[in-house]
Amino acid sequence: MVTPPAPATLARYGLSMDEWLALLDAQGGVCGVCGKLPNPSKKDGKIRMVTDHEHVRGWASLPPERRKLYVRGLTDWFCNAHYLGRGITVAKAEGVVRYLKAYADRRPA
Repeated sequence: MVTPPAPATLARYGLSMDEWLALLDAQGGVCGVCGKLPNPSKKDGKIRMVTDHEHVRGWASLPPERRKLYVRGLTDWFCNAHYLGRGITVAKAEGVVRYLKAYADRRPA
């Protein structure tokens, strides 16, 4: 079972526990990118999700009720760090898909 975030983490994103749990439920309790449950922490055995948000200018100074508008969903740490890094947009993600499909189409069997 996924460990809910600390109250301070929820406050940082302007989310209530119910809102965070609704995000998790909407994703089927798994990472919104890879569709898997994160591995338990080696340190304490807890399963944690990252609250992913769009990196908009001035986000840190926005009031909490505005910050939550930019929360995209919940991910595991790996997907957040490697696939959703700073600056990812739909256009860039579509470019990555086009690039990989072009390679797959010409890849030797």
